[in-house]
Amino acid sequence: MRIQPRQSKIPVGISQCAMGEPVRYNGGHKLSKVCTQLLSQCFEYVPLCPEVAIGLGIPRKPIHLLVDRAGEPVDAVRVVGVEDSTVDVTAPLRDYADSVVPQLQPVRGYIFMQNSPSCGLRGVRRYLDNGHGIDSEGVGLYARRLQQHFPHLPMEEVGRLNNSELRENFLTRVFAYDAWFRYVEREDVDAIDAAVEAEAEKVPSRIARIIDFYTAYKYLLMAHNQDATRELGRLLADAKSMTEDELAFAVRGRIMQILSRPASRKDRTNALMHSQGHLSEFLSKQEKAELQQLIEDYRLGHKPLSAVLTMLRHYLPRSPNSFIHSQVLLAAEPAELGLCDFH
Repeated sequence: MRIQPRQSKIPVGISQCAMGEPVRYNGGHKLSKVCTQLLSQCFEYVPLCPEVAIGLGIPRKPIHLLVDRAGEPVDAVRVVGVEDSTVDVTAPLRDYADSVVPQLQPVRGYIFMQNSPSCGLRGVRRYLDNGHGIDSEGVGLYARRLQQHFPHLPMEEVGRLNNSELRENFLTRVFAYDAWFRYVEREDVDAIDAAVEAEAEKVPSRIARIIDFYTAYKYLLMAHNQDATRELGRLLADAKSMTEDELAFAVRGRIMQILSRPASRKDRTNALMHSQGHLSEFLSKQEKAELQQLIEDYRLGHKPLSAVLTMLRHYLPRSPNSFIHSQVLLAAEPAELGLCDFH
């Protein structure tokens, strides 16, 4: 099985102010050129501003996260006015998040504005009734509610996407999440086309597709976390102990969790060596030595990953092994698509 690339842009939710829309509390915006000029090459954005949507207006009095005392859990917050704490928009923000769930079902990622009491994903300042800041352990209420509705959806903050490594990681997760729904859940397949395909090609069962998906992603997952990838393999080996829906939910969650850990050079090298092992018998002694040296140069930081992938792909047609042909690790990475470097 080969995971085919999407032929259209991937739908991704985004904080509306990051698109340059003047919807912030002060009437300004937080235009992100990385999002609008770079990532827009592969993303079709769904821009939303929960604060405007619940009627706070532009401009508006600022709001912040309120907690009763230190040590309160992330969900034990209220969102109230900074100047007037009787202005409580906790319920409206939560209700709005619930209301947009149907609209967000097709999205395969979400980009939030950092430091926002509604949209911040991490490190949002929390306050006491007396106005004193107590910690930076908060999560924006709207963002938190969407995390609960979409526990596996790749999410990131606008500011962090300026970092090329974090951007690459987010892209990798979005591509994988999108591929899951296209291949395993077949959500982009028209019902009539699906019936025709099933008749002509005998489309594998959903459980078989789950196993196929893990198989295709195996080496990419190993590049992110070898131990967790092996654990996932053991989970699939015991698949009969779960219902089909339970298995799908568990495997998708594990895959997204593994990919959320940035790939290290060491683990990537290990995955590349595994890939090379499938091609060795089809290479001459000189070709094998050159490939091994190139992988070693990558490990040492002397060569880019794209150089190794290019050589592996060059030798790939020699192998009749369907497993190595299916590996997503050998597909075009975000950096090769020109989505990581931005100046």
